[in-house]
Amino acid sequence: MRIFSTIFFLFCVFLIVNAQEAVKYSGFIAPVKPPFSFSGGFGELRTNHFHTGLDFRTGGAIGKPIYAVKDGYVSRVNVSPTGYGLALYLDHPDGTTSVYGHLSKFHPKVAERVKEEQYYREQFSVDITFSKKEIEFKQGEIIAWSGNTGSSGGPHLHFEIRNTRSENALNPLFYKMGITDNSAPKILSLYIYPVTDNSHVNRGFNKKRFDLLPDGKNFRLKENVSIEVFGQIGLGIQAEDYFSGGGMKCGIYSTKVLVDGIQQYGFQMDELSFNLGRYINTHIDYEEKIRNSRSVHLLFQQPGNRLRFYHNNENSGFIAVDDNKSHDVEIVVCDAFQNCTKLIFKLVSKSFNKRAENQTYSSRFRYDNQNVFENEQIRVNIPEGALGSDLNFNYSSKPSIGLYSPIHQVHNRFTPVMVPFSLAIKAEGFNQEWKEKLLIVDVNTETGKKSAIGGDFSNGWVFARSSVFGNFAVAVDTIAPVINSLSIKERKTLADANKLVFTITDNLSGIKTYRGEIDGKWVLFEYDPKNKMLVHYFDKTKMDLGKSHQLVLTVGDAKQNQKIYKATFYK
Repeated sequence: MRIFSTIFFLFCVFLIVNAQEAVKYSGFIAPVKPPFSFSGGFGELRTNHFHTGLDFRTGGAIGKPIYAVKDGYVSRVNVSPTGYGLALYLDHPDGTTSVYGHLSKFHPKVAERVKEEQYYREQFSVDITFSKKEIEFKQGEIIAWSGNTGSSGGPHLHFEIRNTRSENALNPLFYKMGITDNSAPKILSLYIYPVTDNSHVNRGFNKKRFDLLPDGKNFRLKENVSIEVFGQIGLGIQAEDYFSGGGMKCGIYSTKVLVDGIQQYGFQMDELSFNLGRYINTHIDYEEKIRNSRSVHLLFQQPGNRLRFYHNNENSGFIAVDDNKSHDVEIVVCDAFQNCTKLIFKLVSKSFNKRAENQTYSSRFRYDNQNVFENEQIRVNIPEGALGSDLNFNYSSKPSIGLYSPIHQVHNRFTPVMVPFSLAIKAEGFNQEWKEKLLIVDVNTETGKKSAIGGDFSNGWVFARSSVFGNFAVAVDTIAPVINSLSIKERKTLADANKLVFTITDNLSGIKTYRGEIDGKWVLFEYDPKNKMLVHYFDKTKMDLGKSHQLVLTVGDAKQNQKIYKATFYK
């Protein structure tokens, strides 16, 4: 009787939990009208981050209505020239927050509040927190219109659902919005990685890539033979998902690896932390991404990987194959709708006496320590948590031309860094008047192109922080930005009666400040860095019409070089 009561109690708990989950995920609508088409999915592998939402296509156009997915109030609005551009956040009673990014404009009652704040702060970029109940929307009401603002690569809506308390991104495909998908992911290629000095793959000590072919609903090796391995190895896959077979690839939801029927590894992307986003570079084959633009999921967990969506990882997913036997491997890849596909192959354990050649290196860095490398010309300080695994760190230098230090090769660009490290380079041969104009640059040694890292001069050294390894040197930036007017001819005649348009560019350190004044008063210029444009829309509430006006536009770069444009126009 006691056993029956226990079973009945557990059954009731199961029903209650599942009922709660059903309520949690129900009651949502999509932020755009169907039919739905997507250009990005949750968990997709992007540069230095996972994609944390859904990208709804808007037919290549801006100005499509965006709807509240559930009753809620505006908790935050962010306006930025980069990132999500114009973004709106709605808090909902169920503990979730919906996020709408790359908008072209907000609902008028939101837009009015934002503009007031921009003029109060005298800046385009604002991040505004709203009080509860200040601006509310009912489900299905228009809250904004789609756009292409921020770092968007084309018109679309970036949509997220977040846990309001933790601010972690939740997989929006679980929230019932009328989205369906009946096509399974595709596995494009298999990678096998020797992990230790005596590990090998087909008698080689470097990673191997294997092409795959469809095999019914699943996939198989193109060369349908067993793979010889020995020692500790890791697996990787290049895989993609497509909503209902559409042409745009999205992120896969889950993967698991079974060896001889026993699970060795698994991940499942239900929730993503923004604070850990850069640790994507421990989840992927970063070198393959940089060299060949291939996104490869590593099916093992590096020791410095701090991501939290792994489960059932025996030995962190590393596989020991040293018993001279054959082993069946099954890789299962699924999307959020439980459409799954498999790759099945054999690993044959065969020993190989030859060992990999020992590598030479400058220092041995531990992933779980702070690591420092320094000499008379350079100091590199890498904090704990920056590396995915122990590193054989290499350093060299060579003379430079037109720079104010040697070129310092700090390891290589194929190794990721998850936390920015400190970099100091001794400057030499510079004009003392340039001290405030010195900065560190990353030099492409093949093309000579310089990319600004930034930095400040102090006591003969330039100090900066970098998120990548590379070839660093000290340069100087004494050249002011360039301002080009597209709408004021000869500094007096308007080409467009509704707005002022300029392009602004900088040669090295990058645009940092911009300020426009008409008749001595600050006016709002919207900045679009991807198109290098500054735009001011005339607002009759902010200026007197029917007379001549004085415009002063000042643009500065990161090394305090300024350009000033002045004009008189009639409006």
